Amino acid sequence: MPANAEPQLHVIISPHFDDGVFSCGGTASELTAAGHAVLVITMMGGLFHGELPDTPILADLHERWRAGDDPLRQRQIEDEQASQTLGVDFMHVPLPDCVYRLAGDLALYPSEESLFADVHPADYAPRLLKGIQIPELETATRIYLPLGVGHHVDHQIVRDWGLTQMRDAPDRSLLRFYAEFPYSRADHSTEAALAALNIPLEPADSAFGEAAMRAKIRAIGCYHSQISTFWDNLASMETEVKRAFEDPQSAGHVERLWKIAR
Repeated sequence: MPANAEPQLHVIISPHFDDGVFSCGGTASELTAAGHAVLVITMMGGLFHGELPDTPILADLHERWRAGDDPLRQRQIEDEQASQTLGVDFMHVPLPDCVYRLAGDLALYPSEESLFADVHPADYAPRLLKGIQIPELETATRIYLPLGVGHHVDHQIVRDWGLTQMRDAPDRSLLRFYAEFPYSRADHSTEAALAALNIPLEPADSAFGEAAMRAKIRAIGCYHSQISTFWDNLASMETEVKRAFEDPQSAGHVERLWKIAR
């Protein structure tokens, strides 16, 4: 960072423990290397207490994660390790992932299909998030929100919460929307999310260098519980990440971002 440049604060809003790092890890690493502060806030970052919902999706996830007797705490630890790898700060909002949320004895999201449908009308997460105040949003140079690629219910909730938080902001140009990887690898998924948002956006892609790419891959590798969901092994993850974030214009690396059009 030049001697006369002021350090900046960049806040990445992540629905789950891995979304911000998977999607913006290269940008985060580039920023911290330049002397700026980066804070990744996981909105559904809480633990679960009580009897677990007996649902097909939760049984499947716990089998895939192989994260021990306290899988959510293990996922928190993975996120802490990934944050240390990138040199960023982290915050976990104490709200559980949608697969753990109940209305009385009713599991709100019991199946794979329910995760990518509309937000359940009995889901308390949108109401709870309305009461959450994050002071860092008022001092941030830039705020990164999920675009909603893949239509995951938690991504929808977090994106809409972020837009509500910024509704009265004097300068909405500080907002950036990121395409959630690896949901973005599905054909036309990003275009569908852009159309559904119904806000005029324009590209604001973020280029990053080889050192930041290596840091991003190491950070993704910290999420041991998630590798088997998306890849056969760490080597195949690395290959796909390099391909997915390749910039054909510069032969470097780029993460796809959008800003509100003027």
